[in-house]
Amino acid sequence: MNNMAALESFISQNNISMQLSRIGRGSPPQGEPGNKEAKRYKCLIKRPGKQVNVYVAVPPEEGRLTASDVLFMLILDASGCEMLKGYYGEYQRTEFFEGAEVDVSMFEEFWDEYRSRCHQTQKFRAFLGTTLYNELIVQFGFAA
Repeated sequence: MNNMAALESFISQNNISMQLSRIGRGSPPQGEPGNKEAKRYKCLIKRPGKQVNVYVAVPPEEGRLTASDVLFMLILDASGCEMLKGYYGEYQRTEFFEGAEVDVSMFEEFWDEYRSRCHQTQKFRAFLGTTLYNELIVQFGFAA
């Protein structure tokens, strides 16, 4: 079964629905992921008794977003947060960059983006509950 078919099935089985609201271009809201060139959306994801707002950014040339697309982006964010867990504090230390010819602001932007995506992942996990969240993450070959 391909990834999108698996997501469609997961969405159907769990009565998940989504409402998209375009929130335009420009800087993302404070604490939310994205970049300045992207089309930004606020996604209200619902299932019986629960709902969560998440934010996604897609390239300007991207077509219509579906619930499967958004869930897949959230899965990718979750895997990235899991993969880099433990590194954030280490790379935030200023002495890590001492003597290096590095634009530290580039790393600060990366970690700001990382923190916002991980925060959104936590909201998504709370929305699904641990069991459904783990089922979804494992289905795509990522450790839960």
